[in-house]
Amino acid sequence: MPRQPRKMSEVLKEMSEVLLSNPHAPPTSEAAHVALLFANVAWNECVGLDHSREGYRNVWEEIEADNPTLWNEFKSNDIDAMIDELVEYKQGHFPDDKRRILGCGIPDGKIRVEWLNAAAPGVDSKWEMQLYGLVRTGARQEAIRFLQETRKMSRAEAAKKVKTVAGELGIA
Repeated sequence: MPRQPRKMSEVLKEMSEVLLSNPHAPPTSEAAHVALLFANVAWNECVGLDHSREGYRNVWEEIEADNPTLWNEFKSNDIDAMIDELVEYKQGHFPDDKRRILGCGIPDGKIRVEWLNAAAPGVDSKWEMQLYGLVRTGARQEAIRFLQETRKMSRAEAAKKVKTVAGELGIA
């Protein structure tokens, strides 16, 4: 019988703690968020969603600007090296897990991860993630236009697909 995959929240918490200088001490909120973000970026890189480092750089730079001592809680302040370490960690500990992270955060002090299963064969994973991301953030009209432009769907077909995606995400 196949083993159930671990909860993504547990996996990302484990990965993020690898970066902390003292993983047994509770990190500040900023450090916890940045470490989680780096784990998210590394995970998605491993499942073929590249370019996420640059896409998120503004997030950690903003947090760093608000709290310059942030890096004192990390083993390093070399962001690329830390993400590279997490890529190796993911490949070493979870090589067969191909789930894709749509979003993660720490609302109310608990790690929450929204993820999608591995892309089906023949599905453009980046395209699918963009569609699900648009729907997840409430940009349904933009998602409809995205489908019309990229898949040449009619407005009605695109609206139906967006409704289906919203249902899958539990936000119908």
